[in-house]
Amino acid sequence: MSTTPRTVESATTHVIPTGPFARVGRWSGRHRRWVITFWIVLFVVMVPFAGKLTGRLSQGGFEISGSTSQGANNVVAKKFTNEFPSNMTVVFSSPTLAPSDPAFQAVIATTAAAVKRAGGTVVGQVITPAQNPQLAYPKTRTALAQIGMTESLDQVLAHTKSIIDAADAQSTSDVRVGVTSGPAIYTDFNAVNAHDLAISESVQVPLILLVLVIFFGSLWAAGIPVVVTVIGLVTTLGALWFIAGWMSLSIYVQNVVPLIGIGIGVDYSLFIVNRFRDELREGFDPLDAAAITTGRAGKAIFFSGLTVAVALAGMLAVGVPIFTGFAVGTIGVVVALVAASLTFTPAVLVALHKRLFRWDAVALVRRLLHRPPRRVITDDGDFGFWGRWAAAVMRRPWTVLISATAVLLVLASPVLVMKTGSSGVTALPKDVPSRVAAGQLVAAAGPGAEDPISVVFDGTSASGLATRIAAQNFQSSVAADPQVSGVKSDLAISTDGSAVVVTVYPKSNEDTQAAQDLAGRIADTYGPRAVANSPIRVYVGGAASANRDFTAAVAGRLPYVIGLVMILTFIVLTVLFRSLVLPLKAVVMTLLSVLAAYGVMVAVFQWGWADSVLRFDHLGHVTNWVPAFMFSILFGLSMDYEVFLLSRVREYRDRGGTDNDAVAFGLARTGRIITTAALLMIIVFLSFGSNRLIPLKEMSLGLAVAILVDATLVRLLLVPAFMRLAGKWNWWLPAWMDKIIPVIEE
Repeated sequence: MSTTPRTVESATTHVIPTGPFARVGRWSGRHRRWVITFWIVLFVVMVPFAGKLTGRLSQGGFEISGSTSQGANNVVAKKFTNEFPSNMTVVFSSPTLAPSDPAFQAVIATTAAAVKRAGGTVVGQVITPAQNPQLAYPKTRTALAQIGMTESLDQVLAHTKSIIDAADAQSTSDVRVGVTSGPAIYTDFNAVNAHDLAISESVQVPLILLVLVIFFGSLWAAGIPVVVTVIGLVTTLGALWFIAGWMSLSIYVQNVVPLIGIGIGVDYSLFIVNRFRDELREGFDPLDAAAITTGRAGKAIFFSGLTVAVALAGMLAVGVPIFTGFAVGTIGVVVALVAASLTFTPAVLVALHKRLFRWDAVALVRRLLHRPPRRVITDDGDFGFWGRWAAAVMRRPWTVLISATAVLLVLASPVLVMKTGSSGVTALPKDVPSRVAAGQLVAAAGPGAEDPISVVFDGTSASGLATRIAAQNFQSSVAADPQVSGVKSDLAISTDGSAVVVTVYPKSNEDTQAAQDLAGRIADTYGPRAVANSPIRVYVGGAASANRDFTAAVAGRLPYVIGLVMILTFIVLTVLFRSLVLPLKAVVMTLLSVLAAYGVMVAVFQWGWADSVLRFDHLGHVTNWVPAFMFSILFGLSMDYEVFLLSRVREYRDRGGTDNDAVAFGLARTGRIITTAALLMIIVFLSFGSNRLIPLKEMSLGLAVAILVDATLVRLLLVPAFMRLAGKWNWWLPAWMDKIIPVIEE
């Protein structure tokens, strides 16, 4: 196939669009001072709120309404008024002293006093081996102290660091002091996350600027996507501060929003600035160039953003608070960045058009190296490298289609054995204090001591005796389970005597499959058997049960997420391209990209193929919330390139080009920019992948792999090959649908 197209309508004579998108660009350019001022004022107003967001984010979001673990929490909170809402464990260890030695006991006593002083009213009690001798473990030279907190986890976190610091300060050369359990672990999660997030952002910003300078050749032009992204991010994070006042948002939101926002913001601005430069080169004045840019590239960005938002909305189908928070945060940042790209960006471009591309650093380097100027793609000339690439692909479409699909299927094959699970303290680096202390606790008291399973028998005040008898029968039967290391002999009885809690110690940590299977057997077998033929209800609480409930809920709803996202994406693309074939092709190919990313995640994080390279110990599973989250994210992000490529193909075809020439033109116009955009996203994702928290590492690597696969195997190989084979059927739409689908003007 020749890459020299037949004559089509010239770029400088084609009609300047006058639709709503073009009018937005022209209006923004004409009123550039007001538009720029508005966004700067909004940015300044939101900065302080964005800076305070962390204080409003919660550590929860994993609760499953109606689950047995949530039922246990509700009964304990309602009927056990003497129970503390949250607890921490202080671990004392010594290489030489036993817990009975006076020096050891002195450290315990001073630590208990220091913790009470540091915590104030938040610390309800501190139980040491002096009150409970079972907290001393002479064989391992270890002792424990239990801190009962009077506030819930989210409220306690504001005081946790001072309590931990007070305990750590009591360490001596003979006795080491560490703090672990819920609040301490979450405090370390926050500290590691904040530290690593700052590092990743410090790395990615210079790299993004470097790539943009190389692409545009101008520091002015390169700076615009960065400024737009920062404004969009800060605006969103500031808005989330207000939203967090009336709905729970997970601490992970502060990672997810920048992760998506930086990639989306830079990409959208990149396409807008590049199209504006193309129109200036065609001879249009700045206002006309802005109108054409937002009319065509802006329309594509709007629909791309709509597709991303629709895909992200799929997380709402999971029905779990953490996913609801993710959906709100990520949809918010997409909306903010689309709005900024369609208004602020053209306003700045018109304001700076004279100096925007004046100093071309790349052109200067090429002249110094005696190399010809970078060639400019035109509508009626040779389409250059990417045009020749498209021609080569379309000469052997079956070979390319089959080969690229085979590679994707090989990458995706490990997904057939993917296991999902929870990640507790083991998701932290090994040298983090709370994980070190947790390891010492497990070594002394056994794996189940860190977070035992709490089995709640809930009856009425009239059935108090029957409830206690049922609990005692349960103690006898569950003790025989091979995964139970012990059952606490004392029963915890509620204030009114209607409810009883039995504490079961599993042989495995709460984030292992064995502990979660034990929680399942208790909920399905041991518990119901103990209360057979009675109105007493049994609930299974504790981290193992909560992890089991969360994993089951997410896995059960994942098919609904996949179906909803695919259907909604198909509808949006059908409206944009006025075709049934292209949206179906886009959905199927994007699904292949996502499955390929899943496959790589299984190989790395479940099988441990890259432990030494990535410097972590794999958990033997993929974190339970990551696949559902990644599916929504990837389906949205992958559609970016589909929309930008096919919008250019459609634009050329509508001006009289053949189908094959339109594909070559589309790749010629977008091949370099799609490659650059993908590189920028990969830089963003891999920089976040340096985070030492394993769930974030999984998410970042998966996103980077998917974008790499999508921008290369899919957009540069599968798409042109398929479109060559489909020919005129690419644009097939039944006549009756053509009449009812609205025409979206540029």
